[in-house]
Amino acid sequence: MQTPDNQNDRVWLTPLLNRIANVAGENAAIALGRARAGERIYIPERMTADHWLAELVGLDAASKISAAFGSQKMEIPQSIAGDKRRRAAAIADLIDRGYSTNAIARTLGISQNTVAEHRRKRPIVDPQLKLL
Repeated sequence: MQTPDNQNDRVWLTPLLNRIANVAGENAAIALGRARAGERIYIPERMTADHWLAELVGLDAASKISAAFGSQKMEIPQSIAGDKRRRAAAIADLIDRGYSTNAIARTLGISQNTVAEHRRKRPIVDPQLKLL
């Protein structure tokens, strides 16, 4: 099974959170997006272990974020925009990549029922057709 950390194009993340994921890892970007969604934050140039960001994502990831974005104020968007089409595209992308329902729900921060509903609505693809 693939893991979300191996993704270069994370359709479910906003551009800023994608940049953060490229620097510090997807788990750090998602945690930041969930914990501080819609907030304006300041990233210090030097990270300390007692800073809220280090406590949230770990000192190593926070230090990487600080090195890339230090001395900046930024508004943290939600990890998934509220747009239903964007969320549906993210779910479809992960289904196509072979992720389990649990992995999709965990990655996108949505319920398993939502993922299951999207799976039910997808057209049935017969893998045997690829052999023709």
